[in-house]
Amino acid sequence: MDTSLAIVTALDFGFSPNKIRQNLLEYRGIEKRFDILQKNDNFILIDDYGHHPTEIKATLKSAKMLAKLKNIDKVIAIWQPHKYSRTKDNLEHFKRCFDGVNQLIILPVWTAGEDTIDIDFQKEFSHYNPIFTDKIETKDGYITFEQNGKKIIIDTGLIVGVGAGDITYQLEVSIPNKLKSNLLGYLMQMLYLLSILQLYHFLFDFYLF
Repeated sequence: MDTSLAIVTALDFGFSPNKIRQNLLEYRGIEKRFDILQKNDNFILIDDYGHHPTEIKATLKSAKMLAKLKNIDKVIAIWQPHKYSRTKDNLEHFKRCFDGVNQLIILPVWTAGEDTIDIDFQKEFSHYNPIFTDKIETKDGYITFEQNGKKIIIDTGLIVGVGAGDITYQLEVSIPNKLKSNLLGYLMQMLYLLSILQLYHFLFDFYLF
């Protein structure tokens, strides 16, 4: 849908179909690096693609610097391990890359189709006193999750989510299904109207010239 809207808009601004096609082929997207999703005086939420210890360590270093600049005294890391094989092969480095965070939250491993490997995260990361939860839910101004059947809410601090699985979607603000449906319907109607307008412009130009 985003591509269709971009094409229609580009046509409206006078770009030729060949130019649009060339730009689409060359488009490589935006890297998911230190993406600030939410920010207020006491709460900052960041999404980062880092899934290797070196990347995570660099991301957290930047996060600590930002927290200091914003006078936020708590840095929380949410880690979704990416693949059992990577986690096992780099376990010692993973155990050190979260040094300096005030809290570590560990999500289930994003397997990427791999078989399960026995890794005792509770033992290996015990020096962080980590929180384990199956998933997080993001709202406007806070995140929430369950720990041992109890609902936990975090609405202060600088929170960094790292991983290459579906953590990105967990960090997005949850929208009620009804609202999602209404928004989708509205967007479809807008796309339809834009398409009709574009067709009208095309036919008008065709018959005029």
